[in-house]
Amino acid sequence: MQDVQPIEIRVRNRTSMDCCITAAVDRMIEGAKRKRTHGILVTRLEDGHFVVGLSDKVPFGYTDQLDFRRQPA
Repeated sequence: MQDVQPIEIRVRNRTSMDCCITAAVDRMIEGAKRKRTHGILVTRLEDGHFVVGLSDKVPFGYTDQLDFRRQPA
């Protein structure tokens, strides 16, 4: 079975963010259905920069999110 590669997303506005993340999650759903062992993880690396991929840390059938943006001190 071919591995499903994570999708990196860079956007400049909220509308693009919603559209691109939804499209990436939809693509990951297909891969998750084939594997049946991984869920989907949406990771925010910084404002406008995301990675959407399959994760063995997320149960099959679920989507979770992480936010790694720097928080003000």
